[in-house]
Amino acid sequence: MPVPLKPRKKAPKKELTHPNRATPKENNYFTNLMKTEEGRALRKQWSTKKRKNGGRPQGTPDGYTLEMITPIRKQAKADAERIVAIMAKENEIDDVYAIEALKAAVEIMREPGQNRDRLTAARMVLDFTKTKPAAKSEVTIGKAEAFLESLLVVTPEDEQAEDGQET
Repeated sequence: MPVPLKPRKKAPKKELTHPNRATPKENNYFTNLMKTEEGRALRKQWSTKKRKNGGRPQGTPDGYTLEMITPIRKQAKADAERIVAIMAKENEIDDVYAIEALKAAVEIMREPGQNRDRLTAARMVLDFTKTKPAAKSEVTIGKAEAFLESLLVVTPEDEQAEDGQET
């Protein structure tokens, strides 16, 4: 029969410089909590309890807290109302929904946020207020039509050539 092996030698335990950091498993609060029925019920209650999400609220841009962005949004809203009133008067916009959409777009442009959103809002404002330039395709179509008309015009030399070749 084989001889049992001697237990492996271990180094002596070191004195901990930070004794509170790593607690042994026997002294862990949650391990001891799970040993009793009341503790398990309490742990289950904590696990199923609804939590409030931390972090910045939805719609708040990066680098801002809700408290920081609120006065900026208030100022942007006031500016947007003033700007849209001028735009509506100059461009003769009477539709309530169009004015509301313009206010929202100008407000988005005046707030800090993602560049993509601000550019989309700026494009919408330009579509409402400015007419788009004429397309260049109309010019090329006009040139093509003029070329075809010039081919259809019959010159006197062509008429004489046709008269001589009658069949």
